[in-house]
Amino acid sequence: MPTSANDTLTPAWSITLASSDPVACFAAQELRRTLQRIGAPPLPIVSVAADAGPTGPRIALACSDRNLDSAVRDGFVRTPDTDGLTLRADGPRGLLYAVYELLETLGCRWVAPGPTGEHLPRHERITLPRMAVAQRPALPGRCLIIGHDFFLDDAEEWIIWAARNRLNTIFIHTINARPALGACHLRRWHARRHELLPLLRARGMLLELGGHGMPDLVPRRFFRRNPEMFRYDGTRRTPDYNFCISNSDTRQMLRRQGAAFFKAHPEAQILHLWPDDLLGGGWCHCPHCAGLSAADQALLATNELAEVLEELHPQARLAYLAYHDTTAPPARVVPRPNVILAYAPRPRSYAHGIAEATNRVNIPLWQALTTNLDLFRTTAGQEQRVFEYYLDGILFKSAPPPLPEVLQADLRAYREAGVHTVQALMTGDRPWLAAPINAYLFARLAWEPEQNPQELLQQYAAVRAPRTPAALVVAYNALADAWRPVLDFLPEEQSLAGDMPTARRNLFAHPPMDVLDYMTAPRSLRERRLELLAATDTMPAAGRLAWDCVLAQAHADTAYLTAEQAEWELGVQVLHFIMVRQRLYVLAERRPSRAVLKVALHAAREALYNLIYWGEYHLPTAHGRTNYRLMRTPFQLHLEALRDQRLARPWERVWLRINTYRQLAWLLWRVARR
Repeated sequence: MPTSANDTLTPAWSITLASSDPVACFAAQELRRTLQRIGAPPLPIVSVAADAGPTGPRIALACSDRNLDSAVRDGFVRTPDTDGLTLRADGPRGLLYAVYELLETLGCRWVAPGPTGEHLPRHERITLPRMAVAQRPALPGRCLIIGHDFFLDDAEEWIIWAARNRLNTIFIHTINARPALGACHLRRWHARRHELLPLLRARGMLLELGGHGMPDLVPRRFFRRNPEMFRYDGTRRTPDYNFCISNSDTRQMLRRQGAAFFKAHPEAQILHLWPDDLLGGGWCHCPHCAGLSAADQALLATNELAEVLEELHPQARLAYLAYHDTTAPPARVVPRPNVILAYAPRPRSYAHGIAEATNRVNIPLWQALTTNLDLFRTTAGQEQRVFEYYLDGILFKSAPPPLPEVLQADLRAYREAGVHTVQALMTGDRPWLAAPINAYLFARLAWEPEQNPQELLQQYAAVRAPRTPAALVVAYNALADAWRPVLDFLPEEQSLAGDMPTARRNLFAHPPMDVLDYMTAPRSLRERRLELLAATDTMPAAGRLAWDCVLAQAHADTAYLTAEQAEWELGVQVLHFIMVRQRLYVLAERRPSRAVLKVALHAAREALYNLIYWGEYHLPTAHGRTNYRLMRTPFQLHLEALRDQRLARPWERVWLRINTYRQLAWLLWRVARR
């Protein structure tokens, strides 16, 4: 439909609002403020009845206040008419999304949190679009997980950004422990919630809260008084890890402590109290528990807590975590109606979509998801969740790689499987210098996964580097291409070491391993992995040239582009370290001379020192630098373990171990002090 002079905003126009809902009122105010910022006159907001007649030229906002499914409530239509433009939604939050969609049509973009991620064009006059639009999200729930104090400190900007990009849920991932290496301190949330809850409520956003807090409900200090409450490991009762759910005293304490947690957090609609973050061996094997799988024991404990939650907050839900040894669904226990699934496929390959049928790593995880969904839908309805890791700075060694095509494939698959909510965990070992590109891609594709991810990348680049957007796209695609072979691994290459308690582990004989640590795979696979890594080591060169072009043309945006380039460069350095570390281990297996092995160890150390120096140079706070340095310690242990086993003389070995443990203890003390 062609535009005309009558579609141009003038002081005669108004914004009419046919709702008294606070979120709808916020939507009207947001529209007025942003229109004025991009060149419109200040338009009055006029409250009208839903069936009001013409009031002059206007942008009409209307929504239903009915209690509908979130996907319906988030949908909206935009229709031109003889009096101007009407935005209508089935819920107040959908009306807010209709406002943001209209502003995007007028050229506004919010690709990252804060002022540097915002693009607001300046118009001499604003002409409203005459094309009708109808949208509804592919996924009813679209959730950002704030998973570290670093990001909780900036939560205002993240909440504002999330709503503008149509995420409708914020999950504050907490832990009541020190140090909290992959979550927010619960006490920090308590200090911040009075500031953040008004932001969430104004935007109609849901709140989820919690994490690996279930073992804290049965404190280990009770072990001496009543050891039967704690797990039997096959030999003896032990206070480490999870408890004995078959014990009546355990269940009573679980319910009592759980009630205290629920009463202290009435602000959350979804609560999470998960077992220990452990690969295996953390469950009870007493005669009463022996016939129960890890999943059955975890669900029994969750059901106990859910019964208490239902009495205190009937509308709230409690999440059961399917993760590590609870990935397979429970066999003998069924969830209560207020227990929902949170499925976390952490050990997957991010080189492929989660449902790719030919991938031997992902397909068992996909099958486990579908069987869990079938179980939980029969009792808990349709609110099942997938907990994803697209923004996880721990899993990806501090540098989440760009995943445009994988994000699209995943979100398509989750939609087709009937997943209600997809959540993206944002955690790490440091604050971001610039938000990862995956944040914007996730938010946009969670709303509509049929969008072209490369076009979304171009939209992002047009805001971040308006003079050289094509070069920025080249840089990100070069980094994505370099990461893809690194992320593509076989089941036999997984090096997850979590069975043995850290306190009992000889860190030189068994250094901590995680996804992307390929040094302990069978020899033939280690050799093959080295060839793949060596081939990718030069791939980011085109990206570096592209960044030279971007920074050469930067002007007022030099500071934030320099920060973004530093984030990009860290990803390259992580890839290089993974390669030289693999070369060191492969070479050691070939039994070279001491001189040759020393040269390889020196190259690996140099790559590690470059990573450490990156943090010292770029991170502005001592806490950020210490935390970053601590999370480089596993890399150091990988190198020192090989030196200890192959190169160090007996007296050197003693000094090496003492010095390494002393350094690790000092870093842990520094992080725990905060």
